[in-house]
Amino acid sequence: MKLCKKKLVLATAVVLQQWAMTPATAQQTTQQLAALNRPLDEITVTATRGVDSDLNRVAATVSVITAEELEQQNAKDIKDALRYEPGVEVRRSVYRVGGVTGASATMGRGGNEGINIRGLEGNRVMLLEDGVALPRAFSQGTLSAGRGAYTDTDLYQRIEILRGPASSMYGSDGLTGVVNFVTKDPQDLLNVFGKSSYFALRPSYDSSDSSYGATGTMAFGNDHVQGMLVLNARHGNETETNGSVGGTGAARTKADPLTYNNRSALGKLVFKIDPRNVFKLSFETVENKLRGDSLSAVAAPTITGYQSASDVKSNKLQLQYEHDDTDNPVFQKLRANLYYRDSKTSQYSFENGAAPTRPRFRDISYQDDIFGGGVLAESGFNTGIIKHKLTYGVDLSVAKLQMAASGTGWTTCTGTQYCEYFPKTEYSVFGAYLQDDMRIGALSIVPGLRYDSYKIKPEASAKYDAQAIANRQPASTSKDSAFSPRLAFIYEVAPAFAPYIQYARGFRSPSPHEVNSYFNNASQGYSQIANPNLKPETSNSYEIGFRGKLPTSAGLFSYSTAAYAGEYRNFIDSVSVAGAGTVLNPTIFQYVNAAKASIHGFEGRLDWRMERGLSLKTGFAYTKGTTTDRTGKKTGLESVAPLSVVAGVRYEPTQVWFVQSDVIYNASKKKEDIATPTNFVSPSFFVMDLSSGYRFSKNAVLYAGIRNLFDRKYWNWTDIRGLSLADSATNKDAYTEPGRSFNVSMKFEY
Repeated sequence: MKLCKKKLVLATAVVLQQWAMTPATAQQTTQQLAALNRPLDEITVTATRGVDSDLNRVAATVSVITAEELEQQNAKDIKDALRYEPGVEVRRSVYRVGGVTGASATMGRGGNEGINIRGLEGNRVMLLEDGVALPRAFSQGTLSAGRGAYTDTDLYQRIEILRGPASSMYGSDGLTGVVNFVTKDPQDLLNVFGKSSYFALRPSYDSSDSSYGATGTMAFGNDHVQGMLVLNARHGNETETNGSVGGTGAARTKADPLTYNNRSALGKLVFKIDPRNVFKLSFETVENKLRGDSLSAVAAPTITGYQSASDVKSNKLQLQYEHDDTDNPVFQKLRANLYYRDSKTSQYSFENGAAPTRPRFRDISYQDDIFGGGVLAESGFNTGIIKHKLTYGVDLSVAKLQMAASGTGWTTCTGTQYCEYFPKTEYSVFGAYLQDDMRIGALSIVPGLRYDSYKIKPEASAKYDAQAIANRQPASTSKDSAFSPRLAFIYEVAPAFAPYIQYARGFRSPSPHEVNSYFNNASQGYSQIANPNLKPETSNSYEIGFRGKLPTSAGLFSYSTAAYAGEYRNFIDSVSVAGAGTVLNPTIFQYVNAAKASIHGFEGRLDWRMERGLSLKTGFAYTKGTTTDRTGKKTGLESVAPLSVVAGVRYEPTQVWFVQSDVIYNASKKKEDIATPTNFVSPSFFVMDLSSGYRFSKNAVLYAGIRNLFDRKYWNWTDIRGLSLADSATNKDAYTEPGRSFNVSMKFEY
């Protein structure tokens, strides 16, 4: 149940005042409380482009998670934040790394690697923070740079999730959805008590990884100038598995020991020139450090120890201009954005053991710096009986991407070494878009079109060239362009029934390392070569659905359901293009447009907000996907999660306290839906969570919860897929999700 902060404070004040009231006054106050407890019409505030605040008139599935909900869930990261969003998964493998080469070298290093929507993930889902794209995912050798490490849920006012293709408004990466993380704003905080200052401290603890942290927030301001500072720190250990076997070696099922330290800060200044014009200047820094001891990798005397470390840093400076003027005949809304962000992931591995190959180390880093900006405008006007709402704008960005590697035996960057897996590259993107929401009574027709062009331009690199040119694989420039059209129809028969249908085309441009990547390990029988002829990935997607809101004597019902299908072409993957895997005839790998995919599914949501503080929320998502390689072989798309159902019931008789129970059900993954049927697949599971909150006063509130109440042992398919783990493996418990865990936080605000 979403209530504005003002009503929350009023409700709390009403309860406190009752203690000192006469019976007549108390009866009047009780009536005020009853009015507050009536189901309120939901108002969604969203910064997602082209999405109306009235979700009945949107041809897509949109959900918003507010800062209040994040606090009530004690969500310490994006995996916690999206736990109850069916069809939206956050991939996080168990941290169980081992060896400086091979698949296990990156196991869990990506942390919260990214967000999966409708079966696709990584760089195929657009992830934004205040409209700025998060750094791209990258994995090679012992390095795995995920995208979730650049986020911090304590900095966000809300998280907006748009399911479905979004390239017509956002460009590359918007194949199956957009997630926009919107940071807190001084006005949000000053509105809590309606004062010129605001201070808050929120300590928290989570037993799943024995982590503790604290968030400090302050804001100040008046009608013209406002400021804000948010500081957050968290220290924790390994996320527990449900395994019980300790010791060393592959048989270990307890989590390998590790420690992590996360730090973040967000500062923001707001200058309100007048009621129509606002400037916002913000600075954000995030740093996540991790140190691990891989006891599961020990195999004496060959390997007697394996330690690893990871350091993720990101700094962002952003200037925003907002203009709102409903009386302006040309445009009523204007947003301008200028930003710079630098980000770097560094990962170190040290392996001790028997000579001559050990001890050895690898030190690899990946850097993604970007400078860019954009302008968005909205214009409303009428042509006869047609009401138009134009959304249009341009985006421009220039990124610098590079990686570096060093390690035992890597001194000359030739032969079997790859000091640079790809050269330092300038990646520039330009996009222009236009969408017209045309309304004729109950009918909305929404055509949209975006044009994107990109250029991947490598810079001269002595280290990369020492490898690539000698093997006739010099770095190449790659450029291309794409049009992404969209057409949607919505007809609001009544508020209780609004069907829609839409078509959208999406695309994803290749990454610099996919175009220009080279290393030569012929002594081990393989090498990687570049491909300057890569084409963008494309998709054609269709969606049909309906939604509605129905006030009844039993409360307010709101629901939505959708069926979708997408055809994806030119999927980019690294495949074997030649060779036999021998020293004299090594296998040659290359990124090519190797496959196509087909995805279809159903999803639905139902919210029932009843009288007297009782509410019910439920949702489901079912997706099926197949992929076809260049030989015509068709297999199940492993990145597609099985059927997911989430349901929650909440009792909140007053705004002083609440109790909530959520259940999650995931069906089992089928053998025929994976590439290697002999691999282990996760069985179905059912878990229940409890959460509660109690407001002691307007200045103090306590939130506590229990996850996996019945201590179930289960595996999440999104986290374990791709493992070479047989059904008969005795160490399967090493990859389980945490058992029963507790979380608690206390917020003091003034």
